[in-house]
Amino acid sequence: MGNYKLMRKVFILGGSQLQMDLILEAKKMFFYTIVLDGDKNCIGSKWCDEFLHIDFSNKELVLEKALEYKIDMILTSATELGNVSACYVGEAMGLNTNTYETALLTTNKLLMKETLVRSSIPTANYKIESVSNFKEPQNFPIIIKPIDSSGGRGLSFVNSKEELNQAIKKISKYSKEEKFLVEEYIQGEQYSIETISCKGHHSIIAITHEFFREVPNIIEKKHYIPASLNTNLKERISKIVENILNSFKIKFGACHIELKITSNNEIYIIELASRTGGMRTEMINLSYGINFSQLLLLSSLGVEFKNKIEPSRGVWCKFIVDTNMFEEYLEDKNKKNIIIFEPNQISNIKQDFMANNLHESLGYYYVIGEEYL
Repeated sequence: MGNYKLMRKVFILGGSQLQMDLILEAKKMFFYTIVLDGDKNCIGSKWCDEFLHIDFSNKELVLEKALEYKIDMILTSATELGNVSACYVGEAMGLNTNTYETALLTTNKLLMKETLVRSSIPTANYKIESVSNFKEPQNFPIIIKPIDSSGGRGLSFVNSKEELNQAIKKISKYSKEEKFLVEEYIQGEQYSIETISCKGHHSIIAITHEFFREVPNIIEKKHYIPASLNTNLKERISKIVENILNSFKIKFGACHIELKITSNNEIYIIELASRTGGMRTEMINLSYGINFSQLLLLSSLGVEFKNKIEPSRGVWCKFIVDTNMFEEYLEDKNKKNIIIFEPNQISNIKQDFMANNLHESLGYYYVIGEEYL
């Protein structure tokens, strides 16, 4: 296991590009960094102190290894399954993580919806249906999505009865669950909130404006940080976010909250996850000049973040989800202010390419502005 007796030992669940910033920051802070991933060739395996080639979604196996290594911390970034296992192990070992129950409440969309409604937090009207016994809705448009997926997998915008069967087939492709959510479609601009918590004290770190393709092929195509919102909206969002974090009993680490603001400035919570949002670590680093991964690690140590921060510049994250976004990439790629972590993954595409979710995108990249909007 190596000579690490005087170093704090941290399990990081996941060794993909999404966890690289966390892995590198743990190394900078002189933690003995142990990465767990089912992909033995993952990029994180080359940068950690020790690599365990195991499926981190197997929470019992992760717990067995955590007890064997006598770890001091366990965390992840931007992965649902990793977050569930981290909270399960953390609770069992008395570490600074959220409870296993909190992880489930912020992963299962049915439990999430029930908690939002029970806590009087504004969210889209919904009902639960099952694949084998589906009752046709009377009002359209609606959103149909699985209760156990992320990144837009299995999600459909449905505007007529004729589109229902295809939407249900899509759910079956991405979900193991019989039940799924039917939600009213709320028109408006979508934003995400990134927070950090420690011992039940919460701070909003950043607000991102999320841009989508037009209906019916709705999927995130680019993000911009910091979002431009007036003071009144920010204050209202802050109160709702505080209610959410307390209602879901979030005590430690990051939370990623997605919401919509209508033309009448009504706020509706779409969903949340008690983990960092994808690409948010890099975007916050580039815009605010702070290391979000460091805040996660400090939270795991029980150190609260109390500083007030302001953005110094705007940052785009763009996803190559169709030919239009690929053409935008071709315009951007020669700019001096572009950052591409994995350029080899971006290649020429077919004329009619259109991703069904973010996991099918052909890559993503960042564009840094000199000042924010």
